[in-house]
Amino acid sequence: MKFIPLHTKNTEIMYKNSLCSSAAFFVFVLIILSVMIPVLLVSILSPYSGISESRVLYEQPKVMFTFQYLFLGELSGEGAVACSTFAYFNSRTKEWQQYCDSAKFSSQDHNYDSHMDTANFQLHFDDFDENLQSFDLLLFFEATLRHKCQLTPPAALIHHLQLPKTGFSNGIIKMKGYLRLNQNAEFICPFYGRNAKTHFRGDVLPKNTSNMEYYQFEYIQELIRLNPAFFELEIAETYYKPSQDGGVTIQLQMDIVQVPARYHLSVWERCGQFWLYFASFFGISFYIMNKTKDFLFGRHILRSWEVIPWKKIY
Repeated sequence: MKFIPLHTKNTEIMYKNSLCSSAAFFVFVLIILSVMIPVLLVSILSPYSGISESRVLYEQPKVMFTFQYLFLGELSGEGAVACSTFAYFNSRTKEWQQYCDSAKFSSQDHNYDSHMDTANFQLHFDDFDENLQSFDLLLFFEATLRHKCQLTPPAALIHHLQLPKTGFSNGIIKMKGYLRLNQNAEFICPFYGRNAKTHFRGDVLPKNTSNMEYYQFEYIQELIRLNPAFFELEIAETYYKPSQDGGVTIQLQMDIVQVPARYHLSVWERCGQFWLYFASFFGISFYIMNKTKDFLFGRHILRSWEVIPWKKIY
């Protein structure tokens, strides 16, 4: 009958026995347990150990201004003011555009990494006949995330500002805010074995549309919210300053910071996470099982042939 090595103690003493023996059976059970116990522990503790189906990554989006905007203000009387870069909208609101003077945009890259860090937008109006009570501002940007794959959530930024009851007829309205990612579902990127990717709706406001309903801010906001994720403008501070120059100037300063984006992990990423936790548990389990075999063979609870080097005998 052929004997097989079952256990080695201190790399000097070897215990052998036949394959069909109680000692071999117990050794095989211990080997299986040393593997299965870590798997069981990782499965039980996975909600608390960080193994999940998603991961949050921080990234600064690459932002570009498309030089498209839409402004609609309400005056204290029955008048209104409207400015935009859309030809059809301008043709339908000619009587409201008499106050529009100029629009300016500038950007800064503070750390020279080819990413826009601050965006500045300014609208200047001639003197209003009435006080400005409120306004809606819509700016169109292109924002791209490229950490795992190229994703372009909509970046049509809408802001509504209700001015004080007395209104505003002369001076500067300065708003400071930042770009924020509103995410309703995890981003999905392609990986080996699955070619799936998160898709977003097209233009929320087509350039050549001839339907005035499409220019309503509520309608545009509803279309944006149908996407799995979209960028929005979060205003933190608003200032009102008097001016000697006349007219009304609306300034927006927007910081573009790192945003948290939630990605769906691929099978391979989850396997990698599982392997890291399994390896740590397996090291402990293997050590305990090895000490258990030392005890069982050393106390002759499991009987087997003990092979001792001849140098140890003499």
